[in-house]
Amino acid sequence: MSLRDKDQIRISSRRIRLTELGCIAVCLLFCAMFGWKYTIAPLVSSSSRATKNTIVYNAIKNYAIEGDYLDRSGTLIMGNASAGSPASASSPMNKSYAWLLGYYSVSSGRENRFGLRGNLADYSLFRLNRSNKGASVTLTTDNRLQNYAFKTILDGTEGSVTVIDNRTGAILCLASQSTITYDVNKVETLLESTVEGSQFRRGTFENDPPGSTFKVVTSAAAIKAALDNHYDEEWFSYNDNGVYVPENSDFTITNFNNKAYGELNLKRALNNSVNCYFANLGNKVGEARLKEMAEAFMVGKDIEIPFLTTLHSGIDFGKGTPAEIAQIAFGQGSTQITPVHICLIAQAVANGGVMMQPYIVDSIYRGRYPLYAARQQILSKVLSSDVDTELKRIMHSTAEVYGLKEGSYGMVYAKTGTAECPNDRIHIYIMGFTEDASFCISMNNRTNSHYLYDKAKQLVRKINEVYGRQ
Repeated sequence: MSLRDKDQIRISSRRIRLTELGCIAVCLLFCAMFGWKYTIAPLVSSSSRATKNTIVYNAIKNYAIEGDYLDRSGTLIMGNASAGSPASASSPMNKSYAWLLGYYSVSSGRENRFGLRGNLADYSLFRLNRSNKGASVTLTTDNRLQNYAFKTILDGTEGSVTVIDNRTGAILCLASQSTITYDVNKVETLLESTVEGSQFRRGTFENDPPGSTFKVVTSAAAIKAALDNHYDEEWFSYNDNGVYVPENSDFTITNFNNKAYGELNLKRALNNSVNCYFANLGNKVGEARLKEMAEAFMVGKDIEIPFLTTLHSGIDFGKGTPAEIAQIAFGQGSTQITPVHICLIAQAVANGGVMMQPYIVDSIYRGRYPLYAARQQILSKVLSSDVDTELKRIMHSTAEVYGLKEGSYGMVYAKTGTAECPNDRIHIYIMGFTEDASFCISMNNRTNSHYLYDKAKQLVRKINEVYGRQ
């Protein structure tokens, strides 16, 4: 072989190697781009994840079967899906659970998520078994409570009902009624109203002043201050003439119906929800202690409910003037809180001063294979046992004022609240707890929280029934 032939072979071999290297580089680049776009980017970018999900969903929607949703006893809430058709809920769950379940859909290349179905789509739609069915989700809710709260307690009135197990933080009921009645089997019913905020879940979306339910927080701060400083009962005394004007202020605070109560202690003041008493008490306790207690109850902090939402709240003492402290102390001012969070305040008192992490998804299974199991967690250690015991004593006496007598309803503890909100809205609440579960009934478009006395009696009876106390 000539030298020229050898050179030609070397050149040809070099070209082949360069071509091979080029092909390998192109393949690696393609794999890297594909891996980034469909594997790594979806983990770090919500928009990339949505893009990937829309592609996957469009590919599987004709044969994928949505997983079932069950309540805590294993009773079906939503299921019976078939290939290409979503799961459905029977009456009354199609409406009582609608705001909790929500939806998952893809339209015009865009991913749409709301509620549990939206947040759990990665399990119930995208993790298919050999029969192409998604994972089954067991919730902590009780169908009896959920349906009763929606049909009997709310009865078409805009608001929410929350029930939480005292010891675990499990949400047994979260029923909502908005300006429209959403039917989970008919997503288009969400479009029946253009009212701002009408497409949101009341119990977790509404962020309003807590009204007089916040007097429980002020009471806790005062009881703690008295114990820490060895104050006697006289420290809690106040002579109410029906008007309170904070120091260095022309701001006037009055009681409901302009009533004057005369000599008061903490128990009688909470029983009658005396605004002037708590405005004065807030200033006696002071901004630092009141703020510390509010933060212990997680006011001003975010609270996550896994797979559902994050509760937001806020509290702002401004410059800490006596007028600003007074308004916060009786439940007005700048404080904003959701009804579910108000229920958690009750749960903390019920549970010996320990607030538990709220949760609504108990477990997720693909066949017999567990994909997720909830863990009970402490969210905040709020009250010492001596503060908690005294607060319970006063809240129980308040519940009896509302007609929740021990002989008929067992041990019940409660506090109502009426909040004046922007745009002339009135928001009423009753929060409380039995020996087993805590509750908050929240309603809009009502002017007086006395309306909730009978609603609370109905709910407490149902809670006692569910826990086998009746």
